[in-house]
Amino acid sequence: MTRLLQIFILCSCVFVSLISSTTMAEPTKVTLLHKPFLQKTLSQEQIALSYPQQPVTLSYPQEVRLSQVLTDAYAQLDYQPYSIGTALIDLSKQQPIDEKKHAILKQLRDINTPASNYIAKKLNSLHFVYRERIETDPSKVRVNPKYDPMLKGVYQLFLPKRPQQIFMINADDQNYLTLKLTANSNLKDYLAEQFEANRYTYDSAWIIQANQDVYQATDIQWKGRLYFLSPGAIVFIGLTDLPEKYRDLNADIAHLLAFLLEP
Repeated sequence: MTRLLQIFILCSCVFVSLISSTTMAEPTKVTLLHKPFLQKTLSQEQIALSYPQQPVTLSYPQEVRLSQVLTDAYAQLDYQPYSIGTALIDLSKQQPIDEKKHAILKQLRDINTPASNYIAKKLNSLHFVYRERIETDPSKVRVNPKYDPMLKGVYQLFLPKRPQQIFMINADDQNYLTLKLTANSNLKDYLAEQFEANRYTYDSAWIIQANQDVYQATDIQWKGRLYFLSPGAIVFIGLTDLPEKYRDLNADIAHLLAFLLEP
C-alpha cells in the first residue's frame, strides 16, 4: 500500500509540473519590419497575420528557436533578405542605447564647434535600436546549435534587401554621403574618389560593417592593408583636435552607429 501511495504521489507531482510548465510558458512574438511581404496561410499555432498593410507578426505559444523564426519569416517574403544586415531587435533592452545616445549628444553640444554640432544634429535624426549580436545567416543557424538560441518574449525582426551603397559621415567636411557600391573597391578607393580632387586625404576612419563589427582603420594611405566594406557599411570620419576629456568620443560614436537600424 505504501508503494502504491508513493507512485501515486510521484505521478501527481509530475502531472502538476506539466500543467504548470504549460500554463507558465511565455508566448513569443516577432514582428517583421518595413519590408513588403506575401501573405501566406500557415498553422495558427505558428503564425498570426495582422491586418492588411500592417507588418506581419509571427506568434508562438512558447519560446522558439531562432532557426524556426527565420524559416517562418523568410516564407513571408518575396525577396531574398540581406542576412548580415538582418537585425533582431529587443525593445526591452533599448534604454542603454538611448542613454548612450543622450550622453554622446551632450558631449558634442558641450564641445560646440561647427563640426560637433553637425554630428550632433545628424545623430539626433537617426534611429538607433538594440540589436542582438547573433548569427543571422539561416544556413549557419540551422547546422550549428550554438547559433540557434531560444527566443522568448517580444521582438522585432528587420529584414532588409541587400543595399547597393555604403554611407560616409564626415565630421570635418560636415557632410553625409551615400556612395554607390563598387566591386573590388576598398576604403582607400572610396576616400580617394571623394577627396583627392580637393587635394586632401584622410589617414584614419572608423568602419561600421553591416554585421555590427566596428574598428578603426589607421595609416590608410601608407599601410598595405586593404579595408573592404560590406554593402550598407558606414564610414565615419571623426572629429579632430578633441580635448583630452573627449578622447573616446569618436569611438563612442562609431559603436553607437553599429545600432543604427537603417542609414
